[in-house]
Amino acid sequence: MPATENNIKVTLEMLAERVLLDLPGEIRKKYEQLITDLVHQREVTRQLINSGIQHVSEFTWLYHMRFYWNNHEKSPLEKLGIRMANGYFFYGFEYLGVSEKLV
Repeated sequence: MPATENNIKVTLEMLAERVLLDLPGEIRKKYEQLITDLVHQREVTRQLINSGIQHVSEFTWLYHMRFYWNNHEKSPLEKLGIRMANGYFFYGFEYLGVSEKLV
């Protein structure tokens, strides 16, 4: 998990530098959304580290939305599975975040 947190940190630093440049509006919005998503990922990762998660059956792990890639699945609609608690569904290419702002 510390390596994951470090990768997020490096990516956030790179995006923070780029968002200061003169960018077209749609590119700036994409960068802002990526930054928002990565800040959330960083905070969740820190929470998991601080909680001392040791096993995937622990509640602190289970209550977060988790994405699982199945490269062996033939159907493109079933390659990416999403789990939260004991629920499981396939990602259907819908956007799962907030498009314009945090709520």
